Amino acid sequence: MSRARVFTFIWLAFLMLFHPAISFSKSSSCIGTFEAEPSPFFRGGVSKVEFGLKPGCLLKRVDFEGKTVPYKEEDSGRLMVLVGEGLKAKPGKRAVTFYFVKNGKHFKEVRYLTLKDKKYPKEYLKVKRKMVSFPPKILERVLADQRAVRKACSAVRPVIYWQGRFVWPVESKVLSRFGLRRYFNGQPRSPHSGIDLRAREGTPIKSPNAGKVTLVRDCYLSGNTVVIDHGGGLYTLYAHLSKVKVKQGQWVEKGQVIGLSGSTGRITGPHLHWGVSLLGQRVDPLELMRILGEKS
Repeated sequence: MSRARVFTFIWLAFLMLFHPAISFSKSSSCIGTFEAEPSPFFRGGVSKVEFGLKPGCLLKRVDFEGKTVPYKEEDSGRLMVLVGEGLKAKPGKRAVTFYFVKNGKHFKEVRYLTLKDKKYPKEYLKVKRKMVSFPPKILERVLADQRAVRKACSAVRPVIYWQGRFVWPVESKVLSRFGLRRYFNGQPRSPHSGIDLRAREGTPIKSPNAGKVTLVRDCYLSGNTVVIDHGGGLYTLYAHLSKVKVKQGQWVEKGQVIGLSGSTGRITGPHLHWGVSLLGQRVDPLELMRILGEKS
């Protein structure tokens, strides 16, 4: 990495930490083009916001619903931010606020996205009682696993690692979709936080883009689990691996094999559970791939 890029990353981090000290006036003179895909977007979904600046305007930062989000330059020369909302989000307007400097003065401009509701399927199953509730020691481990995964997906770094289009971790059929809510013996469980992809035992699993491994952990429910930070608050998660081929803290390239599919954890057969977290919220991997995936 060049010294210039390192300096840029440090400067962005500085702005994110100390920007409240600057007073911004309202203005609508700097945003030129503004497009969001999709628009509107849905709870559990992702939207790619592209925008252009008018001459003489220096962009300082972009906020989504009060949280600073990194931006990157597209091949077209326009800038882009990636935003999303989780399954618990309420429909309504979502503010994208731009802060910039023009002629030595600080201004801000607000544009709005529309978040709509989306109905997700339900599945009712009858299982043995031990599959519904956990003994205290097991419950303690499950909760510890959940905390570790949340922590591994929590940081919104000012640098974006991913470049270009995303590739599938494994090209196969979707067995279970995002948002599916299961009821065991009438008792509701949390909605499915990712998608399940068909993968025979030992199938190579690839990183869909460049990033840094933030978690390698043997979890009670998800088995051998890997989390990759792609920068800008975007993370991908891989569960039930039979073998892990990366270490925590390791850099991975797009298409690099990070592990082999399997049936570790509490599942009935081998497959890959693939999850995506954006700005601290679980979102649908299919939506990410529709927007940023390689075109067939």
